[in-house]
Amino acid sequence: MVSPRNSASAPPPSVSAAVMTHPDRAERAALIAERTGLPRAGVATDPEPDGPPTALRSARVAFGAAALHRSDHHLVLQDDARLADGFAGTLGAILAAHPESPVSLFVEWGSRTAVLARWAVFTGVGAVPVVNPYAPIVALALPRELSVELARFLEVTELSGVPGDRAVLRFMRERGLSPLVAMPNPVEHEDHPSLVGNDGQGPRRSVCFASGPVHPRGGILEPPRALPFLRWNLGTPVLVDLDHDVPEAHRPLAAVLAGWGVSEEDLATGLKAHHGGLSGVIPEPYLTSVWHTAVADGAVLEARWPGTVASLRTRLTNPLVESSLASLVPGALRTFVDVDRLAEQRARVVEMTLAALEYGAGHCRVPGQDL
Repeated sequence: MVSPRNSASAPPPSVSAAVMTHPDRAERAALIAERTGLPRAGVATDPEPDGPPTALRSARVAFGAAALHRSDHHLVLQDDARLADGFAGTLGAILAAHPESPVSLFVEWGSRTAVLARWAVFTGVGAVPVVNPYAPIVALALPRELSVELARFLEVTELSGVPGDRAVLRFMRERGLSPLVAMPNPVEHEDHPSLVGNDGQGPRRSVCFASGPVHPRGGILEPPRALPFLRWNLGTPVLVDLDHDVPEAHRPLAAVLAGWGVSEEDLATGLKAHHGGLSGVIPEPYLTSVWHTAVADGAVLEARWPGTVASLRTRLTNPLVESSLASLVPGALRTFVDVDRLAEQRARVVEMTLAALEYGAGHCRVPGQDL
């Protein structure tokens, strides 16, 4: 973990904002702009609403709106964002802690970065690096001049067919920038119909949404190499090597766990003891897949941050801890299970997830080269 720059004596940064939208949703976008509580917040509509579906056109306008203001930072929101109470104050504190970084205020619960986000909540860290192959752009804040530069980049990129979130990450990588995600998220993603064809991805909710004011915690999580990940579009659990993140290097998690000291038979026995009746809600092979993923999560947590898993059961009354535990299963399986039905079993989901983390922490030994 590294600490952010000490900003205790610095004045809060000034922030402008734009909500990117289609003209059909302009009224909703205006309400979001108002709810930011920022004095310089407006709406950025798609300049060619009848053109091919893409978020890039309105994104270009939204990021370019930074040029209209003399603020320190510029925030771009999508029109399906829901903001926490006290949003402006929370945002100001986050940007004061990370004044030079692009900071996302939302990351969806089934992404690679969501794994790190849960670890941040469990270990008390306030931000994580983005390890997705795209930048989370439901809510993204940038230093003002960087936002203006991004708008110019998107104008050039618009005709290339690259999705907006991948184009934004390419821009950042080319400039040597490391985007962050603030934890917990002060922005939630609403499940409105997608204008750019993302409905098939299932509900994309926050990994840990804090609905009220939260004083941001310090530090940036330094992840290990090993990232247990259940591929939400395939339902298969793998270990991602963050030092060599290409699909060919992803290892099946059952084989990895065997190398860490637990066989598939051991894992099946543990699942049978701890699934808590969820076998009627989560069909196979997905129940086994998510169990393997959470077990590996617990193993890595224990190896990298000893004692963290053991403390979680006593911290279940903390809504951030409980929310993070509750989001792993539906986030990973959102295209294979009924998320609303799963939500009715939230307590059982939390208990099974916690039991899997504890099983991994107690039975697995992660080799040093994976850390």
